[in-house]
Amino acid sequence: MTEYWVSQGNKWCDFCKIYISNNPSSIRNHELGQRHKDNVAKRLAVMRKENAAKEKEQKETARALEQIEAKAHRSYQKDKAKFEETREFHELDDQG
Repeated sequence: MTEYWVSQGNKWCDFCKIYISNNPSSIRNHELGQRHKDNVAKRLAVMRKENAAKEKEQKETARALEQIEAKAHRSYQKDKAKFEETREFHELDDQG
């Protein structure tokens, strides 16, 4: 049976958005290149910035929820006190 030549294909670099030959020397040469290193650094900087923004948003959300819960608790305590006051008033009214 005869063997056919098969291309190695190309490897896609997500950082640089290019295809490179799919052999170890081309891959190594590309990854050691300055353009690739700069693109990796840019991607990492963007990821750090997005992560920092996400953490800040989560902290703000948590703080807002704490404020809402505190207000709800105060309102509940006021309602409870008003209910007790009304109940006591009606009990005194019924006795007298």
